[in-house]
Amino acid sequence: MKKHLLFVLSLLVVASFVLAACGGGAAATPAPAETAAEDDGGVMVEADTADTERVQIYWYIGLGAGAQPQQIPLQREFVEKFNDSQDRIQLIMIVVDNKFARDNLTAQIAAGNAPDIVGPVGTEGRGFFPGAFLDLQPLVDQFAYDTSDIDPAFLEFYKDQGELIGLPFAIFPSAVFYNRALFDEAGLAYPPHEVGESYVLDGQEVEWSFDTLAEVARRLTVDANGNDATSPDFDKSNIVQYGFDFQWTKDSPRWFSAYFEPFYPVADDGTAVLSEGQVDSINWYYDAMWGDQPFLPTQAAMDSDLISGNSFSSGKVAMGLTHLWYTCCIDQSSVPSWDVAVVPSYNGNTTAKMHGDTFAIMNTTQYPEEAFEVYSYMLGEGSADLYAIYGGLPARTSQQTAFFEGQAANFAPNEVDWDVFLKMIPYLEVPGHELVLPNIAKSHDAFLQLGSDLRSNPDLDISTRLEQFLNDLTAIYQEAE
Repeated sequence: MKKHLLFVLSLLVVASFVLAACGGGAAATPAPAETAAEDDGGVMVEADTADTERVQIYWYIGLGAGAQPQQIPLQREFVEKFNDSQDRIQLIMIVVDNKFARDNLTAQIAAGNAPDIVGPVGTEGRGFFPGAFLDLQPLVDQFAYDTSDIDPAFLEFYKDQGELIGLPFAIFPSAVFYNRALFDEAGLAYPPHEVGESYVLDGQEVEWSFDTLAEVARRLTVDANGNDATSPDFDKSNIVQYGFDFQWTKDSPRWFSAYFEPFYPVADDGTAVLSEGQVDSINWYYDAMWGDQPFLPTQAAMDSDLISGNSFSSGKVAMGLTHLWYTCCIDQSSVPSWDVAVVPSYNGNTTAKMHGDTFAIMNTTQYPEEAFEVYSYMLGEGSADLYAIYGGLPARTSQQTAFFEGQAANFAPNEVDWDVFLKMIPYLEVPGHELVLPNIAKSHDAFLQLGSDLRSNPDLDISTRLEQFLNDLTAIYQEAE
């Protein structure tokens, strides 16, 4: 009998593990298990017989991608493939809903039940656990791990206080996903595929800026009577199609504001501060939901049956600005014809947010060499399978052509200009929107609360709320001193 552990699920998640599927509602149901046990760290283990003759390496999934229902069986196949490839190590998958993963991993570490490998995880996810990850450089040297086709800048990107806590795995440039059918129906030109290229609107060439995007989005926002948001007869209380959304990147104003103006929200004196561009982005975002001509879904709209949490994939949102990882979750039956365009400009500058995911080894692992063997498989022999699951562009240039060929095959016969993502790489934001803030967990939650208020309150006084936010955030920063 094939021996492998199928799932380890946090008890925080067991009762609510029916995740919102991308474009649908399929439940992620654990496979039948021979044993189920709860340990002192509050972890439910459902497993086939564990192979005690092997070193068991636990892989924690959920801080970044990987907890979506359609990704879980593919990761299970990856685990089985690795376990079948050798007879010394048993890789064990731990899956926790992203909403709970941070708190759950914190609890597991405190209880002495830390996993061995965590990922995929980005800069912000790693930032919640300072000092918790192993410096990989000694293992890279010990095993003569080849990094020759990795841009040295990417290696620096994954260093923390000079320690290499992750090897570059996948990068996720951002772009505007657009629904061709909705543009065709409205008689509008598609967005540009080159930075600096003009957009043609009403026969005139205009800059592809966030103001232009807003105007196009208003024309793509339609009420139940077929009026778009620019019409005097438009009924904004009965919208059936939206023009734009920050697809899965709008929960925190820190995330979407980076497209306008990258900025680290900590002043030299340690107080909280927002740049002019960030304030502009917040006002733009709020008006896009609550203004006279709205074109971006509010929280209520996101939760409605119209969108069901996945805006662009619903087929009811014409444009979604987000990262390459979103290819995981587009329902091709709802959006059979789509493409990508470059990020709009703000004040003449283009900024394309970048995510960079990797895997990290916990510094508490009892088996660093075996964990690094799994790690090397993930980034080497098994990487193609993981790239297909997560939609990440390989950091290794030698793997990028095959990745895009695979993506093209996945979405055929729909044709996508994948080169747009490569064109966005030189415009990544500096400083990054995921740089660690003082008192990171509370700071992060304060930004999330601000975002929630923006999406849920049509009567918010933005100036007053931002003044309160900065005061609260400064106090949070100072708690960490």
